[in-house]
Amino acid sequence: MKKGIFYVITVILVLWIQMAINYFLGSSGFSMNVVLCAVLYFGLSRGPIVGESAGFAWGLLMDASSLGLLGLQAVLYAGAGFFAGILRRQLDENKAWTQTIFTLAISIVYVLLFFVLDRLFSAGPHPISWSLVTQPFINALTAPVIFWLLQRWSEFWDLVPLEE
Repeated sequence: MKKGIFYVITVILVLWIQMAINYFLGSSGFSMNVVLCAVLYFGLSRGPIVGESAGFAWGLLMDASSLGLLGLQAVLYAGAGFFAGILRRQLDENKAWTQTIFTLAISIVYVLLFFVLDRLFSAGPHPISWSLVTQPFINALTAPVIFWLLQRWSEFWDLVPLEE
């Protein structure tokens, strides 16, 4: 029960933070993808099933609140969470360099896949913004802070992941 409440509150809280960042910083081009960083955190710290499930839930909620292609972000976030979970044993999620480099790599892949799939399946206008280039670097710079905050949030709920 406690775990379920933790995940529901975390999904809502991270989604709210993402929407606030998009509202205040979205048009400036200096926005970050907090949801992607959170998905990577849960994939690296809790495994592929939690990373994939959290990514899918966040993606569906993001898709439902946007006018874009329904299911695109759900698939991309679920894939990112699953991939992070698969690499859980090879990467140390507690090191800032690992968080930064891994988030940069996954963010670049995410932006490229989003750009290609959105162009392929969506019929609407496709404005290109320079924020597509800056967002992976901003994600990488803020990833250690987001990972640290999510770790403290897990400790607050006394749900620190145990090594299997």
